[in-house]
Amino acid sequence: MKAFFEQLNMLTTGELDQIDNYITKRTLKKGDFLIREGKICDEVVFISSGILRSFYLSDKGEEITYCLTFEGNIMTALSSLVTGKPTEEAIQALTDVQLLVIKKVHLDALYQSSNAWLKVGKYLTELQYVGLENRIFSYQKYSAKKRYAELMARQPGHILKIPVQYLASFLNITPRHLSRLRKEISQEVF
Repeated sequence: MKAFFEQLNMLTTGELDQIDNYITKRTLKKGDFLIREGKICDEVVFISSGILRSFYLSDKGEEITYCLTFEGNIMTALSSLVTGKPTEEAIQALTDVQLLVIKKVHLDALYQSSNAWLKVGKYLTELQYVGLENRIFSYQKYSAKKRYAELMARQPGHILKIPVQYLASFLNITPRHLSRLRKEISQEVF
């Protein structure tokens, strides 16, 4: 997590060192939840290894996977973290996951300690917004085939670890359609 913040080039060495007092490690086994719907999110995690999925239940009771987050990225139930209200989403481990965790109270202490930390918080919130906007545009603008191909290009080593039903939900297609897409794309490659 410290390396993640360091690469932003916004913090001095002293400001970066402050985070050492607040980071804890956590492991989730495949299928474990980082947070469940209806709980209040009070932490941000950095994924050292593994994959997390964010999903919600539709009014029909179907799980809709709307976000996949891979190692090297920050993850949280942002609206709950910001508002202090229960989240409408759940975040679950799709693989065994190694996390570095910082509690909201400690983030708030960092934000109060310097303007540089405030800028980091603003930047991270902006990244979450841009990621959400990109997902919305992707669903509206591109075909499932293009979205799948782009995901394969970005995460080739991880995409096969995602169960078909979650990947299909993320792409907003049926598992059957995903199987056809995979076959079609593999034939194009060879």
